[in-house]
Amino acid sequence: MRARRVLILVFMALLAGCTPRLTVRPAQTPALNLAGPVPDVVLLSVSGRCGVPCEAPHDNWDYLTSRGTVDRVAQVLSAQGLRVQVAGYASHPQARFSSALVPAPQRGFAALQADLNTLAATWLRGARPPRLVLLGHSQGSAWLHHLARVNPQVTFDVQIDLDGICLAWATDFGRLARDLNLPVSLLEACDTFRVVGRSVSGKDVVWPNVRVNLEVQSQRLPTLDAQGFPVNYLFELAPNVRLDGGRSGIERFVSAREDHSAVTRPGSEALAWVTARLSALASEWEPAAP
Repeated sequence: MRARRVLILVFMALLAGCTPRLTVRPAQTPALNLAGPVPDVVLLSVSGRCGVPCEAPHDNWDYLTSRGTVDRVAQVLSAQGLRVQVAGYASHPQARFSSALVPAPQRGFAALQADLNTLAATWLRGARPPRLVLLGHSQGSAWLHHLARVNPQVTFDVQIDLDGICLAWATDFGRLARDLNLPVSLLEACDTFRVVGRSVSGKDVVWPNVRVNLEVQSQRLPTLDAQGFPVNYLFELAPNVRLDGGRSGIERFVSAREDHSAVTRPGSEALAWVTARLSALASEWEPAAP
């Protein structure tokens, strides 16, 4: 029996040693450079909870950039003649963290908030500041709704939600959030709020400083024509809403064939809808001025 346990432990150790490292690819779009010239649009993205073989939250990473999702969204803005800079963040409270599974250090919410603080103190003070676009998937959407809530002085032109969820929020981030001791706890991102007499999750509240919200929800019913798994393992059901209970400036697309992960693929129907709507909005934007 003892020998069997030893063999099992050795086997598990070998498996751990063979766990592949994730491939991190930078965006093709210019990276956010707060010390350089002012772009016309700043695109800030937050990815969600990582899947097998990783262990959330310390293995969470910025997959929206590596997957090409960020570039796909940025391309439609560049096609309008707008200069775009991008920054991607992982689903994690800390500013910077590392994982044995991810070869590059990752930046979390604290880094996002720090970058936004710098933006607010510099570029956003200009006569014609850059447009701000938010892009979140899964837990990433919850982070970005929280960002809008705790920064009411900043206007976000477009917030894009790709199947936002709050799965495992408290268990993933409870200790980390308490250690940061912020004025507004990060755990409130997935709390419920009273909106015209009903309870609404924080990830579903579109705050007044967000002009337009484009919400994508993944497939709900099993289908053999799926772009991903035939049976979707996670999906968002609740529609986003304003504090007054209305849906002003909110548009929603429900994919009939794409699962929770597939909606992030650059060639997905979901992103085709997002980029078409974003292109129409951006056609009326003027270049930024210092």
